[in-house]
Amino acid sequence: MRHLGAVVCLLVSLMLTTAANIAEDHGTAISAENLQRLRPYDRIDFAGFNAKLKIGWFAANDDATEFVLFDQSGEIYGFSFSDESRRGLNRQEQSAQPFALIDGVQIQGEPIILHQLDGQYLINENRLKKGQVPIALFHGISEDDLFVEATDDDGQTHFLHYWLDRETGELSLQDVIPFPDRAGDAPAMRIGRINFPVVIVSALAESRLYFDIYPDSFSESGVKEFQLVNGPAVFGAVNAPAASHLAWTSPSRQQLNLLNLETGENRIVAALDGAYPQYLLLSKDASAILAVNLDFRPAVVGWNAESGERYDLGPYRECGRIPDKVELSRDGKALIIGCDTGLDIWRVFE
Repeated sequence: MRHLGAVVCLLVSLMLTTAANIAEDHGTAISAENLQRLRPYDRIDFAGFNAKLKIGWFAANDDATEFVLFDQSGEIYGFSFSDESRRGLNRQEQSAQPFALIDGVQIQGEPIILHQLDGQYLINENRLKKGQVPIALFHGISEDDLFVEATDDDGQTHFLHYWLDRETGELSLQDVIPFPDRAGDAPAMRIGRINFPVVIVSALAESRLYFDIYPDSFSESGVKEFQLVNGPAVFGAVNAPAASHLAWTSPSRQQLNLLNLETGENRIVAALDGAYPQYLLLSKDASAILAVNLDFRPAVVGWNAESGERYDLGPYRECGRIPDKVELSRDGKALIIGCDTGLDIWRVFE
């Protein structure tokens, strides 16, 4: 791909080898079978760098060995564990124009940055469709697809489907996908922190759940509906990329549930007794559920989704507040926790 423009061109030149060239073992995919061996493995300490890093936002590559970070003034940095000789924090040149980072992802080791620059919305150096205010960026279904969540002038949510030309770095708009409005006028909420192409809407009064995954079910005939006995669901996580299960809790948070999105079968995994999970995650194979900062404790807790056995896996790094971002790596092998003091990367090893 050619240079990415004034905003990220230096960052790309400093990002290191792709995952295909990394010989280091990164452990095994997190699952119920090895959950008790999930431990802190790598860390990025913000205090060790001459930068005003106080924000735990990150964009990680597929195996959580390279990261994009940004500081309070909006400057972007790259960090890599891939090559010891070049390991460290790499800063890009600050743009002279007003810059605001909105979101970012990494695709095949290259950072894709959604930002506002001098009043324009861009992905890298590509201007986005006018009349839409972008609020989030998602990996595509294939490696050359990107999706932007945006709102229009009427406040309606849409998903903009872009195709990325790897040779030129240019984006082309393929489709504008309306948000699937399933509950009508009934009180409803979208379950957050679930990335497109999955959209899950919970009807609060009826304890019904509407499950859409693009492109298969973004039609009236394709949506899946579930009636929850102990709902409604207000918080949850799906396993990516399969999206075959949803781990969820109700407003009372009495139980942790696992819903099979293919069969509709729901299982009560464990009692929560009102404890609030700030972050809930589901392993790639849907066999293990993780909670980060459960009931405001700075620790990681896991459950075997089949047996309900609980594992108190220990504290994460000392932070001045609740983590800013938590996610599983796309290969399913790492739990990444980002807060105001830095990043923790947890992995499973024998």
